[in-house]
Amino acid sequence: MKGKHWVRLLPTNALAPGAAKYVEAGGLELAAFHLSDPDRFVVTANSCPHAGGNLAAGQVEGREVTCPWHCWKFDLDNGRCTLSETVQLRRYEARVEGGFIWARLDQPLPPGPPNAEGPS
Repeated sequence: MKGKHWVRLLPTNALAPGAAKYVEAGGLELAAFHLSDPDRFVVTANSCPHAGGNLAAGQVEGREVTCPWHCWKFDLDNGRCTLSETVQLRRYEARVEGGFIWARLDQPLPPGPPNAEGPS
């Protein structure tokens, strides 16, 4: 089945402000970020588009994450790389509901626990 589906990722209290966490969901490797001022959650592809670095392990400062491999920086609010106008980070629509971070993914999760699809 094609289309976008809301998928529950992790509890909001599992991610402190200024922190990131690696999450696998719907066959995708994701990075969830908790940003502040204003308080919000951002979900992106975990793999840096430059060379595949683990963005969830990167340094988060303000609204930017720095890839731990080659220090490429990305603006998490729009996905743009600060070093190249042609490199863009894949972002997913995110929301908070029922104390969980949800992301709108391109494919549904396989049936069964631990995650569940949310309301459409």
